[in-house]
Amino acid sequence: MKVNKIAVFALAALLCAGFVNARKVDATVATVNGRAILSSEFEKMRASVLAEYQRNAPQLLENKNNVTAISEEVLNQMITDAMLIQAARAEGIVVKNSELAQGINEIKARFARTPDGREITDRRQIERAFNEELKREGITNKQFENRIRDQIAVRKLIDSVVRANAAPPTRANVEQLFAHIQTVMGGNTKEIEKIPQAELEAAIPLAARLNQLTAEQVKVSPIFLRTDATMSAAVLRDKETQLRNIRRDIEAGKITFIEAIEKFSDDKSALATGGEAILVRGVMPKDFDDKVFAIGVGKISDPIRTEQGIYMLRVNEKRARRDVSLSMIENDLAQYLMSVSMQRATVDFITSLKEKADVKVMMKFEYDQPAAAAPAAAAPAIAAK
Repeated sequence: MKVNKIAVFALAALLCAGFVNARKVDATVATVNGRAILSSEFEKMRASVLAEYQRNAPQLLENKNNVTAISEEVLNQMITDAMLIQAARAEGIVVKNSELAQGINEIKARFARTPDGREITDRRQIERAFNEELKREGITNKQFENRIRDQIAVRKLIDSVVRANAAPPTRANVEQLFAHIQTVMGGNTKEIEKIPQAELEAAIPLAARLNQLTAEQVKVSPIFLRTDATMSAAVLRDKETQLRNIRRDIEAGKITFIEAIEKFSDDKSALATGGEAILVRGVMPKDFDDKVFAIGVGKISDPIRTEQGIYMLRVNEKRARRDVSLSMIENDLAQYLMSVSMQRATVDFITSLKEKADVKVMMKFEYDQPAAAAPAAAAPAIAAK
């Protein structure tokens, strides 16, 4: 049964989706080389992933076929994870205590900021937040450590196997990729059509990213008041007046821009980067860009309306568009090509494990119709610095 694949979070990216001690009455949903994946394990992983979707893309969960597809992908991922862990153990891969400690500290570092981006410096507060998360997920510190140990072992296994089978890129490979990127950035349709499809698919996102990195940019401090289509003209004018009053207080020294973001802005994400964000020309609508890029450095704009809300921006820095040569990004392109080669080798390795594994799936996933394609998540209007 074919369904549109909806991305789920792989074992190494999940904090607390580890296997739990299951009761003997648990049903078995799958076996991997005789090792049972129990219903309690599956439901815990599934709940964690669905909760992540609920936070970041709740509209997906409105379609029950999407929920089924996500659930099926969760089980598929658990099967893959089990095969990889078994392979790592069979190879006798050892995880040092220092590696385990580093891995745990990397996870704990995720609790060093509040949901609105403010830094937490109190170690005890960080530890409490971490332990509360473990408690919510129903696992002990020891179970968590075992999961991290397994994840590190799998990474070491893949690194050793994949690096031995991944072909490093040649200078000609790098030069060809750079040429394709330049062609895509140039926008000549006839020339773009000459690029082989597989190579074009690699060049397009790289060209878009490079265009962002080299495009004209402004560094801004933003204050944002959210609006919607139901608001009257009078309400919108009141919000603009509020922003002008905030600007007056900032210019009078009664409040700093960062304090104004903390107190008034409906989007506080810029606080995570010191109250600043970078705006790249061409990302936002042209009329918005024209207004923002016309603001002088150090100046605070008039209120600027968008479909999402009203912005008031202070321009802190400007950067002109830059040209880029192969020598400037040669190492980056080589690393990209190497990562692609390693991804292919990883897929080949996992495929070989699946071909040799004895996998039995006892759970059935029923669809009313093919799962809908996942809609693109709405990107923030202004990217964080």
